Amino acid sequence: MSTTIDAGRPGAEAPAAPQARPSSAHGLRRLFTFLRHRAGSLVGLGVFSAIALLAVFAPIVAPHDPLAQNLGDNFRPPMWHDGGTPTYPLGTDPLGRDLLSRLIYGARYSLLISVASVALGGGLGFVVGLAAGFFGRWTDTLLMRLGDIQLAFPFVLFAIAVLAVSPERTSAHLIFVLGFSSWIIYARVVRSRVLTEREKDYAWAARALGASRWRVLVRYIVPNVWQPVPLIGMLNLGFFVIVESLLSFLALGLTPPTPSWGTILADGRQYMMLTPWMALFPGLAIVATVLSINLAADGLADYFDPKLGHGNFRRIPLPRQARGGGGDADATPLLRVRDLTTVFPSPTATVHAVKRASFDLEHGDVLGVVGESGSGKSTLGLSIIQLLDAPGRVTGGEILFRGRDLTRVGNRQMAAIRGAKIGMIFQDPGASLNPVLTVGFQLVETLQRHRRLPRDRAHAAAREALAVVGIADPERVLKAYPFQLSGGMQQRVMIALAMASEPDLLILDEPTSALDVTTQAQLLEELESLRERFGTSAIFITHDIALLADFADVIMVMYAGQVCEIGPQARVIEAPQHPYTRALLNAVERAHVPGTARLAAIPGDPPDPTRVPAGCPFAPRCPSAVPICREDNPPLVAVVPGHAAACHLVTSETATARDTVETVR
Repeated sequence: MSTTIDAGRPGAEAPAAPQARPSSAHGLRRLFTFLRHRAGSLVGLGVFSAIALLAVFAPIVAPHDPLAQNLGDNFRPPMWHDGGTPTYPLGTDPLGRDLLSRLIYGARYSLLISVASVALGGGLGFVVGLAAGFFGRWTDTLLMRLGDIQLAFPFVLFAIAVLAVSPERTSAHLIFVLGFSSWIIYARVVRSRVLTEREKDYAWAARALGASRWRVLVRYIVPNVWQPVPLIGMLNLGFFVIVESLLSFLALGLTPPTPSWGTILADGRQYMMLTPWMALFPGLAIVATVLSINLAADGLADYFDPKLGHGNFRRIPLPRQARGGGGDADATPLLRVRDLTTVFPSPTATVHAVKRASFDLEHGDVLGVVGESGSGKSTLGLSIIQLLDAPGRVTGGEILFRGRDLTRVGNRQMAAIRGAKIGMIFQDPGASLNPVLTVGFQLVETLQRHRRLPRDRAHAAAREALAVVGIADPERVLKAYPFQLSGGMQQRVMIALAMASEPDLLILDEPTSALDVTTQAQLLEELESLRERFGTSAIFITHDIALLADFADVIMVMYAGQVCEIGPQARVIEAPQHPYTRALLNAVERAHVPGTARLAAIPGDPPDPTRVPAGCPFAPRCPSAVPICREDNPPLVAVVPGHAAACHLVTSETATARDTVETVR
């Protein structure tokens, strides 16, 4: 299998074929591995499982018939209390019924009603949410208005209206009341997710390939929207245990003498002064059950829907360390990165996205960072600006920006640096701009925050910023919303936003890969002009090493999170030292390649980031690999001053010989 350089075109990939489902045994192992790192959730799941097993095997576990009366043994205290007996471990009630047996059977009925209610409400709500979100129009309007009507009708009144008039209240009555009253919660959540997913590229691509609407719904939409349903169901399960007990406490639950925690609690209230344990034990059972369900749900949320775990990680600066004497600040580079390590931990494996990366960026220079997808380029940029999403974090190294270590400054100081001193332009401007705010509002807000300009001067500066990036009618664009602009115009707005505060460093994360060649060239010229005008340094991240030939001063090649080559642009392009760099250059278009010839593809695939092989990570794809390459990961060593490569086959002598060959060619 071969891999060429990713062109970065959005929507170019066809929908992936459905993968084989993992076996249930594998799923259980993965679940327990996941919970092993969440002690609270594991305890909650264990307690709830024990209660559920007691309920299921109540006829076997319960020492007595819960309905059997023995008036001669009424009001027996627990076995550890004076007058207690092991025959009735938790004592008896006013009719001489065994309290432990009634609690076990009470769990049986409470959990049966609660679980069935969750299944009814969740199933009905899921189907309604799918239909409303996917088909829309009158279907959506009708179903959601029915839900609004139900929400307007108080649940308590609905329960009383159904249960109070029933001569005999059975489990089916309670399941209907609880389940039917909860479907709208599931429906609204599922509907909102379907509205988002049905407009994504993969759904449109499936339709373009000929998939019917039903197949798109079942095979593409449903697998991406079901995850919140079990989470809501688990939380509702605990709520229903409380509600069922409350209804029984108010004599609106199961018809006596059917045991229920609420009924036992109500009986205990009448004899609180005489037998306080009668109210204590059912109360503890309710608390333990609901708490265990909530603990388990809290941990399983990330398991069922990993996306819920993203974005909730607050940046924690690395501990400060003692530093030696400073020296001349003007003589140091603008940015100095040393041994930067960024990881994304997970319960199953830790992804080392960036491994001990080191480089310098001088004032006014451009550092080009190139590599295939997954090489760590974007993570490097996000690490510098300290904007890693959960659970990613910088675990080691230094990022010295104007002498300050960004890995160790506080969050307030880092927020003041972002935008003002370090700007960043992302690949997709449509997703980076706020769709509900005009371009003018976003530009003016940026200028007011970072340059402290009054509103009238900020508006004039915003108009000038748009004119500088080549927008012919800046006043019209200021009043427009981002979705009213073309892709090239949106990227120009992003450049204007990033450069409005005149930052010292600009990080460009593949800013032109989604644009056509003409617009790409125009934007690169405008970026170069802005850089020279403001004296801004830049880090240009890209898949295409050819783009860096006329734009970068220094090129850094990354693979599997590591720096495999770094040096002046001319040397890296004309005399590459690392086999991966040469492979990247051979995979780009060149003027001397005949029209009938094909570009050289890089064989194989990049390594799995959770299972990077020992030795050099590029060795499995390298045509020049020797045995040591698969055993020892080579360090980054200088081949000539300013030019270094991480390869066992590269030394100063081989670099000189290769330079000679390149010169002859």
